[in-house]
Parts: sequence; structure tokens; C-alpha cells
Amino acid sequence: MIETGAHLRQAREAMGWTPADLARALRFSSADKHGESRVLEMEVGRRPISAPVTVAVEALLRGFLPVGFETPPAPAPAASSRR
Repeated sequence: MIETGAHLRQAREAMGWTPADLARALRFSSADKHGESRVLEMEVGRRPISAPVTVAVEALLRGFLPVGFETPPAPAPAASSRR
């Protein structure tokens, strides 16, 4: 259950998302950095995490994606330098 900013950050990182990605999925304001700032403020404890955000993030962790939302591409695996 998402109860703290640390939990929110862990959930976001587990999905491989940036704060901006999570803000977009949660339908926070996207006209500027406001949505990203809201996510970061929740992660550091300057803004409370609402119950709807908790429910939405938990659903996202379970694989739900909002209509029209595509997950960011997974990072490419690091090339091995062994020879």
C-alpha cells in the first residue's frame, strides 16, 4: 500500500517512470512542470498523498494503463565490455 512519499517513489521507479510520466498517467496538469512538481512534492513529504492517487498508483503497479497512455520504452540493456 502506498502510504509514504518513499512508497510512492519506489512504485514510480519500479514502473521505470519519471515523475513527469507518473504525473501524465495521473492526469495532473501537463502544460508546464506543475504536474511533475506535484509528484516530487508528494515523494518528499511536502504534499499529502491523496486516497485517489494511492488507488491509482496501486492500479498502475498491477498493470492498469489509462486510455491513450503508453508506457515509456524500457531502457536498453547495458552492453557487456568483456572480450
